[in-house]
Amino acid sequence: MRYWLAAALLLAAALLQSAVLPSFPIFGATPNLVLIVLVSWVVLRGQREGLIVVPLGGLALGLVDGQPMGVALLAVSPLILLAEVREARLTESDVLLSIVMVFVSAMVYETIFLVTLALRGETVQWWESFFWVTLPVSIVSSLFTPPLYWLVNWMSRDLRRARSLR
Repeated sequence: MRYWLAAALLLAAALLQSAVLPSFPIFGATPNLVLIVLVSWVVLRGQREGLIVVPLGGLALGLVDGQPMGVALLAVSPLILLAEVREARLTESDVLLSIVMVFVSAMVYETIFLVTLALRGETVQWWESFFWVTLPVSIVSSLFTPPLYWLVNWMSRDLRRARSLR
């Protein structure tokens, strides 16, 4: 049941990110909602569920966004490795950890897109892309993390019930 819920949430986030948010840029950038939901899911639910949900998010974004099909899936795949940071328990606050992980993940995500453009033969202006695309998207995505984190947390009632039974 939880994977159907995750798939529906990720598809809604991908549709919102691709169809609505480009009309309302913040600081010239739009947040990567799918990435935020994926990071929140991995932080709250762990790497085991991340192995299933992260590819779902990459596929949803790839189907809706209009980018080459495998690029979105490739760009979100490092999230599974970042789940190890959660296991290290560097901070008590999962919200703070999510914000930092979204910032880093957005940087990695946008860099992977730039590398794939360069590999396809496109001219990439690295410094301009960093300052005008990668950095603003990372900042705006970090700002949108707390509300989406709390939404995923609220949807994780089964996880809270299991923790309370321990």
